[in-house]
Amino acid sequence: MTRDNNPDVLSEIDEKLNGILLRLDQLGDQVVGLDDRFHEVLARWTHYREDLTGDHDEMHRGIAEELNSFVSQKLLRLAYMRSRATVGGLSRRQTAQLVGSLCVAYLGPAEIDLIRVRRMLKARKGDDCWQTAGQAALQAKKILAAARARGAEFSWDYDCDEGFPLDGEFQQVWSNCDPASDVSFVVVPGYVADGERYLLQQVFTETVETGAEA
Repeated sequence: MTRDNNPDVLSEIDEKLNGILLRLDQLGDQVVGLDDRFHEVLARWTHYREDLTGDHDEMHRGIAEELNSFVSQKLLRLAYMRSRATVGGLSRRQTAQLVGSLCVAYLGPAEIDLIRVRRMLKARKGDDCWQTAGQAALQAKKILAAARARGAEFSWDYDCDEGFPLDGEFQQVWSNCDPASDVSFVVVPGYVADGERYLLQQVFTETVETGAEA
């Protein structure tokens, strides 16, 4: 019998392996304990730090980012699909108006009006635009449901002074509109929660060129 197959040798190796595994388990428990202790100390420290954001604040920032991505990706894609299906395409102003109407339909205080959305897009049952509109509705429902499940209370800010200069404190221009021109209408509403603004309004501004397009 070779040394490698010697029962005593195998038993010794097995014992050492078990010892190593036991030690690894102990170290793992220590790491978990230290991690929990670290977060406990950190939580106590940040409780007194007014310059650091809390969980509630981070929650609203996360929701605002999700909604901003939803508008810039899903809703803008739907508007472009409608533009491609239109003879001559939609003007910049018409595209912005359509995105604004989609925001109201998807993110309004009432339930998502998918029938209205498909009518605005002139989508035909079963085509790409029809299906994309439905997928966007499911995504919007998930975002809003998750927000409400976490106890988030928020509102959409559509209020703006049309015909007046842009207010940089709560507005930014839509797409490549001119920030020096007067505000025409809100494209994407602002996101406000607990008196704080987490998402600026995106507004369409008038210029000589866009006025000629309208």
